Amino acid sequence: MVKPPKQTLLAVLKIALVSTSLPLIVTSLSSLHPTTKQINSLVFAQENVQPNPQPTASLEPKKTSKPTEQKTQKNSENSDDEKELEGWLILIPVLIFGLYVGVFYLYPLGLLLLPAELKIPKTPITPEFKLPVGLLRFLKYPPRVLDAWVKKHLETFQKKFLENETVEERKDYVSLPVELNSQEIDELTAETLSEPFNREKRVRLLIWGEGGSGKTTIACQIAKWAMKKQHQSKALAKHLMLPVLIEKEIDNTGDGIKPIMEAIMAEIQGLIDNEQMIVDELLVKQLLRQRRILLIVDGYSEMSQETQEKFNPDLKEFPANALIVTSRIEEKFRGIDIKIKTLRFDAGKLAYFIELYLKECNKWKLFEVDQEEFLQECAQLARIVGEQKTITVLLAKLYAEKMINSKENNVTSEGSLDNIPDLILNHLEKLNRQGERETRSEYPTVKKDAQLIAWKCLEQNYRPSYAERKEVVEAFSSLGRDDAISCLEYFEKHLRLLKSIGYGERKDRNKIRFALEPLAEYLAALYLVEENKDDEEKWRKFVATAKEKSGKEEIKSFLLAVRDCCLAKGWEFRVASFVADKIGYLAGLDLDALQKELERQRIKRLVRNLFAPGATVQDRVDDLNKIGDSGSVAKFVAPDIVKFLKDYDLSIRLSAIESLGNLGNASEPLVQAILARLTDDASQVRDLAAEALGKLGYASETVVQALLTLLKDNDSEVRFSAAEALGKLGSNSEAVIQAILALLQQDENSEVCFSAAEALIKLGNASEPVVQTLLTLLQDDNLIVRSSATRALGNLGNASESVVQALLALLQDKYPEVRSSAAKALEKLGINSEDEK
Repeated sequence: MVKPPKQTLLAVLKIALVSTSLPLIVTSLSSLHPTTKQINSLVFAQENVQPNPQPTASLEPKKTSKPTEQKTQKNSENSDDEKELEGWLILIPVLIFGLYVGVFYLYPLGLLLLPAELKIPKTPITPEFKLPVGLLRFLKYPPRVLDAWVKKHLETFQKKFLENETVEERKDYVSLPVELNSQEIDELTAETLSEPFNREKRVRLLIWGEGGSGKTTIACQIAKWAMKKQHQSKALAKHLMLPVLIEKEIDNTGDGIKPIMEAIMAEIQGLIDNEQMIVDELLVKQLLRQRRILLIVDGYSEMSQETQEKFNPDLKEFPANALIVTSRIEEKFRGIDIKIKTLRFDAGKLAYFIELYLKECNKWKLFEVDQEEFLQECAQLARIVGEQKTITVLLAKLYAEKMINSKENNVTSEGSLDNIPDLILNHLEKLNRQGERETRSEYPTVKKDAQLIAWKCLEQNYRPSYAERKEVVEAFSSLGRDDAISCLEYFEKHLRLLKSIGYGERKDRNKIRFALEPLAEYLAALYLVEENKDDEEKWRKFVATAKEKSGKEEIKSFLLAVRDCCLAKGWEFRVASFVADKIGYLAGLDLDALQKELERQRIKRLVRNLFAPGATVQDRVDDLNKIGDSGSVAKFVAPDIVKFLKDYDLSIRLSAIESLGNLGNASEPLVQAILARLTDDASQVRDLAAEALGKLGYASETVVQALLTLLKDNDSEVRFSAAEALGKLGSNSEAVIQAILALLQQDENSEVCFSAAEALIKLGNASEPVVQTLLTLLQDDNLIVRSSATRALGNLGNASESVVQALLALLQDKYPEVRSSAAKALEKLGINSEDEK
């Protein structure tokens, strides 16, 4: 259907609405008829008043004068005009109603051409009056008209919204558990929210949680659902909604909601791609009130107090009835209908999330073939997280991007990442490599510059906010740099880490802020560590200032970032040890947990030193020994130690095996790696491998069989350790008992015999064959064998006559060691050796 031109349609509407003034034209003639009375009704007519009749004297016709005939003819004409006017007065409302209905159904957007005010002309029976504003709005902005406006702009709106940097960076959505009105749900879907959006006339959501937990991602996803039609899957409501994203400070001044409306209208102007300025503020208000616009206020808690006061849904005149607010804290708005709290996810869901994310990015094919490597990468991220045991969506995504980059560019050196600050820097390096390719020039100072810019964004309130562009330029100038403007352009245009705040051209916007808040926090924290170094006075001043900052919950994320950077990088800059503790305490961390985390960070540094290119053999041996001495607290780094089991240097292999035995990590991959060392060419390695298996206590059939084989090793120390390990594992099978008994009887090395006897004691097998073998060994020529057999009999608890008599005989042995062992054995069996003598 061809739509009529706006000018023509407006003219028709005006003619129709103004046509009510038509009766005035006719009424103007009424002054010529003083004898005419007006009937006070909606449809009025004229009533003719006849003169008094004259008595008739006769039946003869009389002559009438000419003026009288003219008057009668004129009255007759007036009566015809009155009848015609009555018809018009009935027809005009019908025509107007029909025209309105026609425009309403055929071209509803035409109703937007109605004027903001409309006066009804004066009629013979009614005075001139102004149409009520409420009625006019009802006629001008019904839902059908607003839906038509939305439909008209949907395609352009959608295209521009998805091209927004904030939205584009969060295009890969992976649903995770959240708290919906304090109830945890497995995933947030369009179906979850469609019920309140279809039922309620007002839906206002608060999405809150820590930085990097996916608040903005969820808001952007809801916006995408809002632009889906009802018959499409994942549609949010019965009607379409156009999202308007506000993430900037409002500089406009004014009372009430005027600054908000100006900001929203400016955003809409940019999204509809229309050169003609939007001047109908009333239309925008109706779109907001009737939920045809979904207003998203992102980063509310990071906005200035002035802007927060303007975006206050508690205000009665606040126009948006479809609203999403994202914040780091649980805002106390009264006008919020739904609260969504983002959650961290634990290591158990880490692999699941990263797999889904890789599939969303169409990168799963890089890892599908070798899923063992994929799981090892996920385990590495779990170790990076440390004692927190949970992770935010952002950090998981950054690590997934690192995995993708490593695969696509065949980068293997990134696997040594073991802390969050390094992960942040790794992400920055990846972005910089891309930027350098785009600009075909190197940017060696990207880390230093990023840290400086980030600090300027957090310097005032210790939370991510905006920085004045001129202040950043001055900071560069103070360092003797005159390239601040080009640097900021590089960070915004090529790295896409910065955003200009304000309206108009980019160069005219006087404020900047980081696109990703956690990134800003960690980069600012790294700046602080490098700036303060070992200056305790500066650190005490920082801690004191942090205490004074209002809203400690809002700066907690930054404090934790500073602490992480102190633990990960403080050793490089000799940061005092008390700094991490003080900041951790200020952030509300548990002191015991702090101590454990400090130990973990120490172990991580030792592991990092192991992989350092300049580390010597002795350096690695020392670090491996230190890790082993840490015990079970260091078991999370066992996969890193395994890599040194195949080292070419014998001393490193030995230290690695010994360390693994002390860590207590008996996972299947780790045990398999140690089992492989049982066939090492060096007997010392075989010896320590057997000992480590005994300590780990992993008594699988494979391990037991491997140790039984070692009982026949050429090296006596290996046999000693194998027998000892079998005793510790507690495998009381017939094969194990017979092998140890044979070792006890046949081995020529007294120490091996001693180890076999100890194994029998630990296994606790007091069967008749075992007892008889031990009784035989009491006659052995080797005193160590006799002593070991004696101890075994005493611990096995067999107090039969033959055992007691054999032990009593040993009380006369010429060696005091044997006599002592026999006395102790008898005592354990409840026999008083003195009485028996």
